[in-house]
Amino acid sequence: DTQKQLIKSLFCEIEGQLAISPNDIEITIHEQAPYQWGFRGMTGDEAKDLKYKLNV
Repeated sequence: DTQKQLIKSLFCEIEGQLAISPNDIEITIHEQAPYQWGFRGMTGDEAKDLKYKLNV
């Protein structure tokens, strides 16, 4: 549901701000496993001190 809401919001925002029709937009969400993320000099599966959850 969260991803569906995000996609619909993106369509609305892009159309409203850039005047691009949703018929001309393609959105793909491709989720990566935590070991494929890189931030703060480490990968996502190495991060143990985050103050938020990684799973949606």
